[in-house]
Amino acid sequence: MMSLSRSFPKNVSLALALAVAAGSLTACGGGGSRRKGKQSEARKWIDNPTSGTKDGNKIKIPQIGLEFEIPDTLYVFKNCEETGHTKGELESNPEWVTVASCSSGGVSSSDEDLGASASSDSEAIALTFYLAPKERPVDERAVAFYRNQYQEAGLSIEDLSFNDGYFDKTGIYAKLQVVDESGNATREIQQFMFPYGDVLYIARTEYPYGDTRAIQQDWKAIMPYFRVSLTR
Repeated sequence: MMSLSRSFPKNVSLALALAVAAGSLTACGGGGSRRKGKQSEARKWIDNPTSGTKDGNKIKIPQIGLEFEIPDTLYVFKNCEETGHTKGELESNPEWVTVASCSSGGVSSSDEDLGASASSDSEAIALTFYLAPKERPVDERAVAFYRNQYQEAGLSIEDLSFNDGYFDKTGIYAKLQVVDESGNATREIQQFMFPYGDVLYIARTEYPYGDTRAIQQDWKAIMPYFRVSLTR
């Protein structure tokens, strides 16, 4: 699976990482203190990931309570698969472990029917799901923290909000733009963080700003079918 960490400067990547890491330290009371007590199977999986199975169009990883039903119709992110569960594949967030990904192979004829441009939108992109330790509450109060972090990173914020019914999930949605020295947007990041117990799932995609492919349609098609139920 491709890495999406290459597309913006390291200072931006670092700031994005700190937005997660610093919040964790604030919630836990220090860098060396992790949440104590019994860990869920999903939390244990982060340190020792195991592969799941594919049954028809469903990807299942029982240890983390995941059942991901691949939608029948996708326009951009057509190639959905369980990943190799690599920690640190996204350079800006080394604690995130890849879970599953739906990737593109450029613009298809179906995309062109929706008005996509084969000449400007041919970059291969992916919608990737990650799993990370949850060490900070993900709630309405956390929005202000992330807003400050993203602004300090020089990112333009189109949307940053807490949602308690986002495709049957509760978490923080963000749509961010990477801008150049003139303040013009060059890339866009769409991300949704949703906690379950002591872990945090992150759905993330990044693409050229102004990309005309059916990215939003696929996002809306995929999110409801990524279902998690956790047990301790």
